Amino acid sequence: MTAGPSSERRRALHCARCGALNGGDFSRCIRCGAPLLAPPAHAAPTRGRLDGRSLLATKILGGLTAFVFVGQLMAAHSRDLGLLSAWDMSSYLRFGALLLAPGVPFEPFRLLSAVFVHMGVLHFGMNMVTLGMLARAAEPAVGSARFAIAYVLTGLFGFCASAAWNLFVQPEVVCTAGASGAVFGVMGLLLGWLLRRRDPRWKDLALQAVFYIVLFGFVVNASSTGVRINNAAHIGGLVSGALLGLTYAGPARGRYEGVMNAGALASVLACLAALALAQRSPVWRAVESLDGNARQEAPGPVLHGQAGGFPENALEALGPRPAGSLVPGAPDAT
Repeated sequence: MTAGPSSERRRALHCARCGALNGGDFSRCIRCGAPLLAPPAHAAPTRGRLDGRSLLATKILGGLTAFVFVGQLMAAHSRDLGLLSAWDMSSYLRFGALLLAPGVPFEPFRLLSAVFVHMGVLHFGMNMVTLGMLARAAEPAVGSARFAIAYVLTGLFGFCASAAWNLFVQPEVVCTAGASGAVFGVMGLLLGWLLRRRDPRWKDLALQAVFYIVLFGFVVNASSTGVRINNAAHIGGLVSGALLGLTYAGPARGRYEGVMNAGALASVLACLAALALAQRSPVWRAVESLDGNARQEAPGPVLHGQAGGFPENALEALGPRPAGSLVPGAPDAT
């Protein structure tokens, strides 16, 4: 009896080294030449693994980002700020943007909360569209739990790189926010995954990464558009994502699913905690309490937020005093 097409598909084998699809009767991979080992008949799917094809992690993280942005829009509307124009500094700080300024108390939770804050509709829209395109390939490959961990960690490492650059290379007063460090992290995740599996598509992806960093980073910053790109966060996210991709595609892939699921849950909870702490921050309350004439707006919607121009008297108000006594009688967050 001749086997039909469905039988042939069941007997097809994936190469463990490069991921290429091979016929069930092949002994070596047609792409890389590695030996093919047929799975045992009783083999079952990895227990506890969250199926990445559902894009569960992308939906949760994208939904949280959208929730924060809706909050930003509502806050801007309540203060008669234009929805399509730049907002003042306290509007960004209230929801978790990262503030780097000499003499201002450093709030570490902002390294994470800033991933979910955006500086305008264009900024938010571009990041979410790009995330959706990359996640369709990345999350099914690595699984939802690993994807969630990678997204949070690369966003965090991106802002750590930004803070290090600001501290050691180019000290300046800056407010920065945006998901594109994590989005570049997803690109790096795919790059590392394909490279470790010897998939030739990694070359095209690497060229795209370089193109976007050069175009949206150095070229835009060198222009007179008024837009500033946080290159350190982009590069930090890309490099850390590539390292995670190389790790995920290694010999231990498919193991430790329970640990990965717990890590993904902890990552999401850490994001929620960071966003909650931003609402109680004395830094944004100090800025909010300043006289309206002292506020200086950021220079417009940006693609990975860096907004300068922190008010001088805000620096004085936030300077040498303890964080708990910055501005007595500051209004409560609403």
